[in-house]
Amino acid sequence: MSDDRKANLVRVAKGEGGHFAVAGADLTWKVRGEQTEGKFCMFEQVLEPGTGVPLHTHSYPEAFYILSGTVEFASENDVWQCVAGDVVIARSQARHTFNNRGDETARLLSISVAAHGRFFDAVEQADRQEPFATLAPDAAMARVATIGAETDTNFVIG
Repeated sequence: MSDDRKANLVRVAKGEGGHFAVAGADLTWKVRGEQTEGKFCMFEQVLEPGTGVPLHTHSYPEAFYILSGTVEFASENDVWQCVAGDVVIARSQARHTFNNRGDETARLLSISVAAHGRFFDAVEQADRQEPFATLAPDAAMARVATIGAETDTNFVIG
């Protein structure tokens, strides 16, 4: 990855970016907040069939661009089956969830404020201290929810 702070352009080539896989999340950072003077971040997320992100909110908007497969997005009022080329915007404080209910792998880009990265960094750090894989699914989700509450990603549990 080209990240010369004096360069006018930064390129993240295909296959580049920091990979992160823990607690059901499988993502690759394409742009970190440090690269954008703290303005935004972007990551590619892979959703295998049957996986997704539970209902949650945060105080900032997030945009999703579907790259491949079908991703079901839901809020309190809407449920959409989204395909490659579709864009979904979750507004600030909007309860939202997304899942791959299909038979093929789905890929999407998430673009948000740089602060969104704090949640994923905290989850990754927690996994290094005590791997989520050693926990029962409910205990792992409770731990993720606690981290989320500390980093402005609030999961709606129950």
